Amino acid sequence: MNKTSGKLSLCLVAIVMLSMAAFTGLPYHGDGNYDVNTEESNLEWTGKKFTGEHVGTLKIKSGTLVMGGHALKSGEFEIDMTTINCTDLKGESKEDLENHLRNKDFFHTKKFPIATFKITSSGQMQMDQAGNNYWAKGDFTMKGITNEVSINCNLKITGTVLTLTSRFSIDRTKWGIKYKSKSIFPDLGDKFLYDDIEMRLKLVADKIQ
Repeated sequence: MNKTSGKLSLCLVAIVMLSMAAFTGLPYHGDGNYDVNTEESNLEWTGKKFTGEHVGTLKIKSGTLVMGGHALKSGEFEIDMTTINCTDLKGESKEDLENHLRNKDFFHTKKFPIATFKITSSGQMQMDQAGNNYWAKGDFTMKGITNEVSINCNLKITGTVLTLTSRFSIDRTKWGIKYKSKSIFPDLGDKFLYDDIEMRLKLVADKIQ
């Protein structure tokens, strides 16, 4: 084999490896610790009732993700519950709902201002239709109550920036949020709120040099 053929073969191998990584959605570099960029990260939520829904955001206060062996090894982030924001309302209606969400009926943010999610296990998976290439389980602590939550997520690394996105739901009653829950108060008629809160998480993290 001449030098030109040898170089061509190496190039083809590299292309195949990169193509396989792209096809499976699995990262092939990036080991190290990553500090969550709180300005670029956020958590969107949707709460539904029989007659409609409300949507909004929460700010990420801090977080760290760790890559090792070319895989997600661990991670933890904090959510500032005092920043709960309703984006589909304006004026007095918006203020009233946000204040209600902060009080004891819901998240009681004066006593429990911070919620945390700590990854306890994770693994790579073949990319699904939603673009997820990882699964993760973690301890989600809110209002002083901890429950295990399982999520699928998309993780990608571009240069020194790691981005993790995920869509998942939590059952609010597991964290003691029982307000107008039909599963707890069956006689509410059509005045109930659904137990599941839909979450859309985006974490952008910079590699710690």
